Amino acid sequence: MREVVQLFSERGTFIEPEALEYISSKDDPLSFAREIISKIPSSSLVLTLEEIKKLESPHEEKEEKTVMRISPVGSGEKPLAREYDEDVKIIKDVTGNISCRGDVEDFAKLFRSRFEKIRKIFKSQRRGLNDSIPLKNLKKAKVKEARIIGMVRDVRRTQKGYIIVEIEDEEDSISVLIPKDDHHLYQQAQEIVYDEVLSIKVTRGRNDLFIATSIAYPDININHTKRRLDEHICVAFLSDIHVGSKKFLKDEWNRMIKWLNGEIGNSRQREVAGRIKYIVIPGDIVDGVGVYPNQDKELDITDVYKQYQVLAKELERLPDHITIIIQPGNHDAVRPAEPQPALEKEIQDLFSGKNFVFVGNPCYFSIHGIEILSYHGQSLLDFSTNIPTLKYNQPVEIMKVALRKRHLAPIYGGHTPIAPEHEDFMVIERIPDIFVTGHVHLSSIGEYRGVTLINASSWQAQTSYQEMLNFVPDPAKLPIVDLKMGKATTMDFNVV
Repeated sequence: MREVVQLFSERGTFIEPEALEYISSKDDPLSFAREIISKIPSSSLVLTLEEIKKLESPHEEKEEKTVMRISPVGSGEKPLAREYDEDVKIIKDVTGNISCRGDVEDFAKLFRSRFEKIRKIFKSQRRGLNDSIPLKNLKKAKVKEARIIGMVRDVRRTQKGYIIVEIEDEEDSISVLIPKDDHHLYQQAQEIVYDEVLSIKVTRGRNDLFIATSIAYPDININHTKRRLDEHICVAFLSDIHVGSKKFLKDEWNRMIKWLNGEIGNSRQREVAGRIKYIVIPGDIVDGVGVYPNQDKELDITDVYKQYQVLAKELERLPDHITIIIQPGNHDAVRPAEPQPALEKEIQDLFSGKNFVFVGNPCYFSIHGIEILSYHGQSLLDFSTNIPTLKYNQPVEIMKVALRKRHLAPIYGGHTPIAPEHEDFMVIERIPDIFVTGHVHLSSIGEYRGVTLINASSWQAQTSYQEMLNFVPDPAKLPIVDLKMGKATTMDFNVV
């Protein structure tokens, strides 16, 4: 049936498995497929078994007219999103707030900011943590049991399997042993990483060693209620476009552009397209130059400025009622250290003819009051390589851990370069309604305590570098969130 699938692929129509099986049951499947293709309307994106039977029925002419009455959104039917004015507010962004020079004092201010912010989160959420005591008082008071809040300076395992955590605050440090015979506590300790701030209840052991009896991460409120709109406005998430790469998926990209313009898709799909008012692009909008080994061999455009020019032309093809929110990633032409400011004005000026909002990485912003935390996601690798229970190809699970720790990139000196800003912009101070990442080229949707979690796929096929790492991307998918229902779904633009 490969020839049949190819026929529909060339036309840009997905065919459901039941429909393909039905076609294969015919005496001459290829001729029957050509006949069906000649009859299906140009707006049909997915071919179902029911539609095939309608097209071959004796009342064929009548049924075809019924299908054709469902006109594309772009040809007469006004998209719902056009009725609403843009409402985007930047809540937290490093852009315009860069303060670091790179000296030792900058790093001290960064970690002090982190400690103070997360300690404040702890004390606002848990009454029992208001009686936590400074580490120097813990040592002096000779108390048997106490609650402490501190930053992880070191974490190691002994030959006997115990975990030792070095905890420090502004004035002192202590060593805490995690007993291996407490299964729940030991499992919690598996998630401890360098430089994060946590709370531990301890009892005094021998030789200034303290024993943990409970561990608390700052986490998010279990009773968090997601904000919702009164209208069915939708926001789509379009990450890791990688324009400039030979691996850029042009056909799938064109299919998505046509769908957003109401040129293809069944009635329900065209309706969803017409509700999309915003597109969020969380980084790696171009492929850049010299980002990974031998990248030059896979570049279609070797000038990064021209890559942005081509992308700007592509985004001009989107409907003019859509507002596009763009942030950088590690492939983009900004400083590599996070938090990253928005793209430079010289690059921003290439984008015209549409409503563009340029933000830093990460960024908190709201859309009609719905709060979104958008982060490219480079630290997902740091989390997955430092926590045994996490896997790089399961980004939603990693995002849950980031929310529990209330920090996007706690580990200094890992795969994610961190700029020593005087304020730690990577702390998750506010609980978002939607938390989106990119970077890992996977399409995933989940939820954690009322927060919608999205990893926003990519528009690049597997690179040689990914192949070497045995990493298989899941590209050409578009996560979409209905801001009224609070539900997420995905449009798949791969050829079936």
